[in-house]
Amino acid sequence: MFKTVKYALKLFIKTQPVFFFFMILLGIPHGLLHSCATLVFSQKFFDAVGGIITNGEPLSKAYIVIITAGLVFVIREILEGIYNFLFNNILFHKPNREIKKILHEKMAGIDPVYFEDAKFYDIIEKADSGTGAILAMVSYIVVLVNVYVPYFIFMSFYLRNLQPYLIWIIVLAFVPSILSQAVKTGIIAKFEDKAAPVRREYDYYGKTITDRSYYKETRKLGAYKFFLTRLLKSMFRLGKAEWDRSKKINLIELSTNLVTAAGFAGALYMLVNALVSGDITAGAFAAVLASIGKLFEWMRELIEEGIGDFAMDVGMARNFLRFIEFLERGGIDAIPDFDKGIIADNISFAYPNAEHKSIDNISLEIKPGETIAVVGENGAGKTTLVRLLTGLYIPTSGTVNLNGMNTLDINGKSLFNGISGVFQNFQRYQMTLNENIKISDFTNENEIDSVLFESGVDFENPDTFPNGKDTMLSREFDGVDLSGGEWQRVAIARGLYKRHNVIVLDEPTAAIDPIEESRIYRKFIEISKGKTAVIVTHRLGSTKIADRVIVMDKGRIINIGSHDELLQKCELYSEMFNAQAVWYENGD
Repeated sequence: MFKTVKYALKLFIKTQPVFFFFMILLGIPHGLLHSCATLVFSQKFFDAVGGIITNGEPLSKAYIVIITAGLVFVIREILEGIYNFLFNNILFHKPNREIKKILHEKMAGIDPVYFEDAKFYDIIEKADSGTGAILAMVSYIVVLVNVYVPYFIFMSFYLRNLQPYLIWIIVLAFVPSILSQAVKTGIIAKFEDKAAPVRREYDYYGKTITDRSYYKETRKLGAYKFFLTRLLKSMFRLGKAEWDRSKKINLIELSTNLVTAAGFAGALYMLVNALVSGDITAGAFAAVLASIGKLFEWMRELIEEGIGDFAMDVGMARNFLRFIEFLERGGIDAIPDFDKGIIADNISFAYPNAEHKSIDNISLEIKPGETIAVVGENGAGKTTLVRLLTGLYIPTSGTVNLNGMNTLDINGKSLFNGISGVFQNFQRYQMTLNENIKISDFTNENEIDSVLFESGVDFENPDTFPNGKDTMLSREFDGVDLSGGEWQRVAIARGLYKRHNVIVLDEPTAAIDPIEESRIYRKFIEISKGKTAVIVTHRLGSTKIADRVIVMDKGRIINIGSHDELLQKCELYSEMFNAQAVWYENGD
């Protein structure tokens, strides 16, 4: 808890130190006026009225009390208005931006292989929820310092002077509530562990029903009811978990409220005795009687709602801190040497929680400027091998030297410098065509027209791109939508646009017909002269452009050679090629 509080306060002080302490200083007089003004002036007013009735004192004495109280109340309301405006509208803006920035920077530094583990997504989900908890914790601390602490300090001294034991009965009445918060923290933490994966599941099924990328297929397949059923089941599981949590917490609160009620009765009993015995004045009795209900309400609010919510926030913020402390990939800076190519030495790799290796003891050397094609059946390990060769993943054993850099020792920024890629599962960024292409470098103005032309993107066609390169590629943002093939050409242009010496093409033409694919690959060979290229493809006719073809099966390289050589010496390659060739032969 102390570690979490320390982190939260450091975040606020770092982002806006002067304003944070100004809020504390402004809040203390606001809190004191809020806490003591009503009680003090109520007592003085009742005593003044009592003096007028019993002793014939002048009426002006009561008027002076009323006027003074009015001025104090006006000042209190002004301070409260200023304080609430600053607290609700300004205090949290910078810290909120900073904590989101920290979260996303951490995400960027995490080893990409963790994104293959379902449990890691639970960690992310809980960490994201924890960002709001960090802000809520500081909100509570500020209110505690500015409102609750001044109020309870003043009331402690005031009641102690009236009746020394009165304050202790009140404090002891809330001891069980204080202890119960520790139990609540544990309940909340267990709930978060159980609820995070269910929440992810619930959000996903909601997307399958309403998200634009899903709804066409789900409607055509008649799968709406299927996903709705799944959504309702996950909703029920999440609701059950929340019900179990709420039931436990409310049973604890019921028990502590009974103890608090007993303390309240005891305090009233002592107050009446003090009045009867003459230990306190009628004005003091009336004032305390009027405010003791507020005292118990604030005490309950502080412990059960304040500390209770705080305990909940600590449990959630702890998840954020666990993520922030998550081991990053790290590595040192280095300068790539593009004359050294890519060398894999006895590399193996297994995904998190996988029983078998996806890559099993592979050694390979790709020379600078060489074009390599990687083929094999589904699940052969083609994409995994490419991710290892380009430094995205670190081998479980063995080493990969990419442009003279050991991928185990060098950070991602250095490794990916000079590497580009086009993937089958490319992203359709909801931005303009110009922005879609230039996200890697907005300073390189001269090459965008050429890569668009080379990729077959006809940006001058007003029917497809009414605003040319400034056309918004998103119906959600008042733009246009593209076909799958057009989007794939945009993705290819994006990959070619980035300055690179090594480029990976992982099934980049899956949505393009074979004739257009051949044109793009021929153009690709022209613009990639002198650059290293790795092509992953299922269409074996495309491998003719490669200097060498790697045939993979069950995580191993079973043969390497040119297209013609493999037709003669590799049974698997010949089998796959002939199976595809049948579809392009003329016949009955």
